[in-house]
Amino acid sequence: MGNSISDLTAEIDERHARRLVSTPPNADGSSPTPDCDHGRQASSSSTQSVHEESGFTELINLCEDIRAGLLGTGIDDRHMLLEKVLVWMAEHGDWPMEHRLESMVVDFLYKDLPHPPEAYLSEPSELPGAPAPARVPYAFRPADGANYNAMFPSLGKAGTPYARSVPSARAIPASALPDAGLVFDMLLKRDKFEPHPDGVSSLFFAFADLVIHSIFNTDRKDSTINNASSYLDLSPLYGSSEAQVDSVRRMDGTGRLKEDVFADGRLLFMPPSACALLILLCRNHNYIADKLLSINERGTFRAPEQLDAAARSAQDAELFARARLVNCGFFMQIILGDYVGAILGLVRDGHSWRLKILQPYRAPTGAPVPRAGGNAVSAEFNLMYRWHAALSAQDTAWVEAEFRGLFGDRDFAALTPADFAQAYARRSPRGDVQTWTFGGLKRAETGRFADVDLAKILQDATEAEAGAFRARGIPEVMKVVELMAIEQARNWGTCSLNEFRTFMGLKPYRSFLEWNPDHDVAMAAQMLYHDIDNLELYIGLQAEQTKTPQPGAGLCPGYTVSRAILSDAVCLTRGDRFMTTEFTPQNLTAWGYADCQFDVADGSYGGMLTKLLFRTLPDCYPAGSAYAHFPFLTPRRMRAALADRDAGLVAQYAWTRPALGAPPPRPEYAVRAAALTGHEGLHSRELERVLFGAPALEGHRASFVRFTGAQLRHQSLALGAGKRYVDVVRDIVNMVPIFWVATIIRPHAPEAHDEGKHYRPDKYFQSFADLADYVYINTNPASEFSLKARAAGVAASITRHIAGSEATAPGDLINRITRRLAAAMHVFAAWEALSPVSPTSEVLATARAPVPDDGEILAALRFEDVPCLSAHYVGELAATAALFARCVARVVDELLDGGAPLRAELARTDLLATDPGLVEAVCAKVEEMNDVGVSHGLMDRRFIETTVPGMLQCIFRLPNLQRAPGLSGRLHRVAETSDVKLASYQNSHGDVTPWPTSLTVEYSESPALKL
Repeated sequence: MGNSISDLTAEIDERHARRLVSTPPNADGSSPTPDCDHGRQASSSSTQSVHEESGFTELINLCEDIRAGLLGTGIDDRHMLLEKVLVWMAEHGDWPMEHRLESMVVDFLYKDLPHPPEAYLSEPSELPGAPAPARVPYAFRPADGANYNAMFPSLGKAGTPYARSVPSARAIPASALPDAGLVFDMLLKRDKFEPHPDGVSSLFFAFADLVIHSIFNTDRKDSTINNASSYLDLSPLYGSSEAQVDSVRRMDGTGRLKEDVFADGRLLFMPPSACALLILLCRNHNYIADKLLSINERGTFRAPEQLDAAARSAQDAELFARARLVNCGFFMQIILGDYVGAILGLVRDGHSWRLKILQPYRAPTGAPVPRAGGNAVSAEFNLMYRWHAALSAQDTAWVEAEFRGLFGDRDFAALTPADFAQAYARRSPRGDVQTWTFGGLKRAETGRFADVDLAKILQDATEAEAGAFRARGIPEVMKVVELMAIEQARNWGTCSLNEFRTFMGLKPYRSFLEWNPDHDVAMAAQMLYHDIDNLELYIGLQAEQTKTPQPGAGLCPGYTVSRAILSDAVCLTRGDRFMTTEFTPQNLTAWGYADCQFDVADGSYGGMLTKLLFRTLPDCYPAGSAYAHFPFLTPRRMRAALADRDAGLVAQYAWTRPALGAPPPRPEYAVRAAALTGHEGLHSRELERVLFGAPALEGHRASFVRFTGAQLRHQSLALGAGKRYVDVVRDIVNMVPIFWVATIIRPHAPEAHDEGKHYRPDKYFQSFADLADYVYINTNPASEFSLKARAAGVAASITRHIAGSEATAPGDLINRITRRLAAAMHVFAAWEALSPVSPTSEVLATARAPVPDDGEILAALRFEDVPCLSAHYVGELAATAALFARCVARVVDELLDGGAPLRAELARTDLLATDPGLVEAVCAKVEEMNDVGVSHGLMDRRFIETTVPGMLQCIFRLPNLQRAPGLSGRLHRVAETSDVKLASYQNSHGDVTPWPTSLTVEYSESPALKL
């Protein structure tokens, strides 16, 4: 083995040597950097030997990087090894090897930075730690970022010194450093605007402003102190001290913030799109707080007016803390999904995969990969996140207008740091945060900004191309800001660029041309600094050669910045206990935890900002708008990227700028049904006749009674002496209409099957609920893509059976339901045993009646146009099955509370299900519960009056029927709020849904009832 490795290494070295001999070197003697523009295709004249050589070059580069890593000489980041690994993982996310590789990558990136830091810019003043947090039964983020690490409670706390990642060993006297103004003019000043090479939008950098201001806030009097915490705690919104937090809170018992406010006045000095995004996050906090109060999962919250002052204050504190955890989780997911997705080009390339930074992992040695250890941002990373070269033309014009308002007609290039400091002090906002404004917007009397005004700012930013990262790319108007950055870095005693690269495990540069192959830039830097090892970190980062768009590269900053960003993203999120070990349903609530999870099928390729835009500006971002799904890429660029992959993808989105104001009217149900079946459904006279004619209705009455009774027998569970329990919603009410639909669609006898040991009635029902939700209910554009995909799967199954296809997949939905139906129906032979429950001759006669000849029904329907019939059947029958179950479940829930005359009537054994008085009372109750407003299909009055009375009789004639103890015996109804138009319930996953999912009842076992 050893000889084989030696031989391979020798061969690689020999081939590498031949390659270097045959390839002319750069002017500085370094190896040339291959041009790898994204999308560039190999020439048609390329031969197989060229491809083989390219593959061998990749192998050489890989071996060189591994060897450099082992020897500590530094990896050549021009080889793009890390990016290629990440792209491979994105393309093979379902491979077992991917998970192992992912754990290694996360471990590698997290350990790039020391935890805790080894040095600070000045001595921390609180070595022992921070005050102990308040004793409450939930986790919460302290205002100042204290107590994130139990062993080092002050680690990363606001008001503590910046860490120093790299102590500099370069002895460069201050007199040897070039003038900061000269450096700006020769290396940084924008000579012309160049748009971002990959079409990244200005809105990306507005969001970057929120990230940057969350973790950096240099004290004006002592520049070694960071007045922000070192955590992504949304401090621009909430503040970094108790006083700032209190300034934005209502403290009225609801946990909400004041209308459209934020705590950090520095954001008013940023382009308006950054403030607009922050307002959306303020609204999101209030949305979350409202939901937590209305859902009230643990039953501990009360209407504020019902509480005394102390209890109201305690409730407000808890709701605020939990809402902040959820909102920060939302913020984190936007960072990991949209922000990092744009940095790596994952959204552009259609990958929903993301590096799972927060998960627990084990290293190959078996030791846990560290997390939740806290974090302290460093001065070096403060300098890395100054991205003024990316200012769009529009944002540059805004900055120039702001400077003219501050400095009049003075030459921007002549402004001094003292001038800027004085102007900043004059313009810094004061007073009530509810009076702050930006971008020329005005507040309404309620304190809110107009949705259309916010949307215009955000959509302008989505359309605007950011500037390209590059040397000589920073607008001249920013010169005074850049001068302050250069001098601040020098006052901090920051390391050189090569020292920082060595710290990051990258190969140090050997020459200025290797740092930036642009000859003019390299020569200017050489004249200023003489030796590449003297190149200052800040200047080196700003003017370094940048990446070109390619797989794994979307942001395209300088190579060093690109590498360091990934490590910093991992450390900032993985080191935060509120994003890892405390990021649990216990702290966020089940709904809150579910609310800030990705929906990878939502059409955004792993994005989360989409959900925020749809939620907070619903009338300005219609479903399917590319402006909402891809806000960090310009529509022009994203459309081209989709077209390159699959022209059909382009048609799934709306590419025109949304009209501001009221959204377009929601499509009628027939149009939505047509979207699933490919044909616009028309009312079928033949279907009407065979399903709702008098003979057919009598058969349906029998079927529903049979199905209800069979399910009661089959799903009831005996516990204790004489007690039986059944989930009357999940197993009875929800499943009976689904079974009936299955018999209509697939009338032939189901084949033999396993006794349904993997039976999941909630899954069956959810399929039909998705169909009903998409066709009739869906008012949430954020779920449009994923809901439509699920509904289309159900519709396809139904359509196959209507078309009479015999080539049905074994796992087909209708097959699964009808197989399970056969298992339930095997008890019909012993139906007489149910006589103690429903002993009347009418019910028995109905129960013994043959199942309607559905084969004849289907045969009759085949004379009609099958595509048209499929659309009608999907939209009007199958999609109304869940609506039918929803109304009946709500009726059952209300009648279980007792005292209602209708319940007494249903329990009578001498009253027929066709009794006119009973039928009328049942129909009136169902109509009361029909808040969706659908009145056709299974919600047709004729169908309701025929089927529901018999169903309810089967249930309410059970002896001593009552709710099961505790919450199991109740539907978890969500209190009405302004955004909830229908009765809503919380399911077992924590989601708020229109569908009742579970309600357990108990009843007495009759001696004559043998189940």
